[in-house]
Amino acid sequence: RSFLGSFVFYVLLRQPFFYLTQKAKRKWNTTLATGVLMFASFLVLVLPVFLVSIMLSGKVSYLITHYEEILALCRDASNQIRQYIGIDLFSADTAGKLTGVAANIIPHFISATADAIADVFVLYFLLFFMLSNAVALELYVRKNLPFNDANDQLLLQELKSQTISNSIGIPIIAIAQGIAAGIGYWVFGVDEAFFWAVISAMLSVIPVVGATIVWIPLAIILYLSGNHWQAVALVIYFVAGVGLLDNVLRFALQKRLGDTHPLITFFGVIIGLPLFGFVGLIFGPLLISYFILLLKIYRNEYLGEEH
Repeated sequence: RSFLGSFVFYVLLRQPFFYLTQKAKRKWNTTLATGVLMFASFLVLVLPVFLVSIMLSGKVSYLITHYEEILALCRDASNQIRQYIGIDLFSADTAGKLTGVAANIIPHFISATADAIADVFVLYFLLFFMLSNAVALELYVRKNLPFNDANDQLLLQELKSQTISNSIGIPIIAIAQGIAAGIGYWVFGVDEAFFWAVISAMLSVIPVVGATIVWIPLAIILYLSGNHWQAVALVIYFVAGVGLLDNVLRFALQKRLGDTHPLITFFGVIIGLPLFGFVGLIFGPLLISYFILLLKIYRNEYLGEEH
């Protein structure tokens, strides 16, 4: 994770680095430029993820502490739903499984937090040497790539395009959907609107289903709570408003940053989450994009196919 993360950060920061050290009117010292860019990347990219993790950890701790009350609420909601559709969604077996899962969440969060801190430290350790030796590093890579010049150039261009498309495009879509979802939750009276907006943003990167995993249950809860028009309005808002925003934004970003197929994102998230945890939302699609790119380069180089 640390090596892949340092590579992604290097691709994102190399252009500002070369501008500061080679093209700016007053050329910056290499070490100073590296330090400033690393600090800026921490504030913009890493710190928000840590803050979200802390918020989620607090919510998980609350859920564990009050899980009996929450189970009682779930049983009441299940009873109301059963009156409408005749199906018991929250059986005793389900409650027992949830209790077992809850008992393992806190240790998992503590372990994941410690691993994340270590990963970030190693990431920035590698990134410092990659940026401060960027010229020599890129000359070495170009010299040792086992392809002809045309495929070398194609590989480097596509690596840059795919990295930027996934590492910038996916978070932009998530943030935009999170903001739109948060507005809807706040306007229509959903409790803990900010928390659910963050969850919606995280799940919005999954094509097809996305934030529906969040807002459909919330709309049902609103309806069962007696807030009928708010529940209907919330559904209309997400189907007509947020859904349109998602389609327009994805099309615009794909055209601007690179054409990443939705299936790459979908399967990338499925693969990335078990391997990398939260950051797998970005790293998973990246790995699949890189694999497809290498297959393309192989066909060009060894099968004589034109790209």
